Amino acid sequence: MDARKTLLLLAFASALSSIGGTVGIPDSPVPAFADLESVTNAPIRASMLQRARVFEGTISLLATPSNMVEVAFGTSRYADGILLPGDEAFSVGWREGSWFIASATNRIESATVTNSASRSLSFQLRLSEDGEPHRLTIAATGAGEAFSTLASNPPDWMFSRDWNAVRLTIRGADDPAEAVSVKFNTDPWVLIMK
Repeated sequence: MDARKTLLLLAFASALSSIGGTVGIPDSPVPAFADLESVTNAPIRASMLQRARVFEGTISLLATPSNMVEVAFGTSRYADGILLPGDEAFSVGWREGSWFIASATNRIESATVTNSASRSLSFQLRLSEDGEPHRLTIAATGAGEAFSTLASNPPDWMFSRDWNAVRLTIRGADDPAEAVSVKFNTDPWVLIMK
């Protein structure tokens, strides 16, 4: 499924729980700029975050020096599910030839590469009962040890139960062939079969 059209936020809960669900993002508008920028927003239900114990994300794309894929989380200033510039609390993605993980005031980047290749980044952030980041595992194609300091001491800006929106931004002259998924799990032992 094309992430340009749909970003799935999946909250997994027990079958009888009212928590959980899928948030679909409507089709992106036709890009207005020559660099083919596409921005898609979606609200995050509070119930997805309140009992979350695991926060997971994956991004894969044809990574070129011109392509950019960014997933940003935060609190929409108008509570309408739209993250405006400045609303982001945490973002992760590929931009200008490198992976990045950032808050509003911190940014960690991998080394810049100039060759085009299929690349992926995935992370799993385990949370304490009160929602504080506890343990992070992260893997990113070609990132080396860029994110090792985050893994050893995950910062509190990587997750908040106050978030209410997510934004997917895709830009570049080349087709990024991207796939993006985000999951908020209440139970780390989940089996998904398709």
